[in-house]
Amino acid sequence: MAWNQPGNNNEKDPWGNRKKQDGPPDLDEIVKKVTGIFGGGKKGGGGSSSGSIKGFVVTGAVILGVIWAASGIYTIDEAEKGVILHFGQYDRTVDAGLGWLPRGIEKMTKVNTDEMRNASVSGVMLTKDINIVEVDVGIQYQVASPEDYLFKLSDVEFTLDQASESALRQVVGSSNVDAILTTDKERIQDELKQEIDEVLAQYKSGLSVRTVTLKRVRPPREVNEAFEEVNRAAQDAKREIQNAEAYQNEKLPLAIADAEKVRQQADAYRATALAKANGEVARFKQLLPQYAAAPEVTRTRLYLEAVEQVMSNSSKVMIDTKGGNNMIYLPLDQIMKQNKEKN
Repeated sequence: MAWNQPGNNNEKDPWGNRKKQDGPPDLDEIVKKVTGIFGGGKKGGGGSSSGSIKGFVVTGAVILGVIWAASGIYTIDEAEKGVILHFGQYDRTVDAGLGWLPRGIEKMTKVNTDEMRNASVSGVMLTKDINIVEVDVGIQYQVASPEDYLFKLSDVEFTLDQASESALRQVVGSSNVDAILTTDKERIQDELKQEIDEVLAQYKSGLSVRTVTLKRVRPPREVNEAFEEVNRAAQDAKREIQNAEAYQNEKLPLAIADAEKVRQQADAYRATALAKANGEVARFKQLLPQYAAAPEVTRTRLYLEAVEQVMSNSSKVMIDTKGGNNMIYLPLDQIMKQNKEKN
């Protein structure tokens, strides 16, 4: 009869009669029961020792299994990526976070992909115009492909140095010495970055160049003073250009404002002169019929009006008398002043 069939009273229950227990089973009892299942029951004098050894082996295997499973838990920081090998062969790349892998079957290597790494290259180069310059270059790069960085090349840093030196010789060799020392440094840096990136991509190095900086460029010692003089002259010319642009920015708005003022004055004068001329034309048109009707009277009236207009702007009058050598002087201003005092 099976131990769990009705009426058996759980006599063959391997876990014992749990109805009589108020709490969870004791750990030692569980271990004894497990060892009993695997042949650790009392079957004679030698059965007890054999069952204990087997129970110890099973318990040790369980503990080792737990330790093995726990050892496979890993964490990857935000700045890192994990490259996992399956039996020594690349399997996958995992991002930041918590994960698990079976130890002994898979192995993980962490690679920092956010770290900005530095390298430098220096050498004596020949320029396009057959001059020699000493060049020092600083390079900043990052790991873009962790799996390529780890497995494609045996020495990635050495490959970077060789690619940088080759690109430096090519770029410097296609430029004149004056441009390298003075005006074309930014262009040379951009070309160097592009050339190095292309070479590293061809070799699948897993690296990506971020910046390339010309830290120092020196001409040969024999002509060093002449090159420094040229450089100073270029700086002076640049400074003079900046001063001229500043002067232009200061004076040009004032000149534009003055020109606008003169234009407005000219427009106003034109409008005034035109209005005055139109008024004279209208006055002449009104006077013409009167002159046609009475020429003598009109001429006399026009003469008197003109004399009145001229004399109104003069404070002194000289009168030449007929038949005499004396001239009469009339101080009109004094006469008018006396009349005002009398009044």
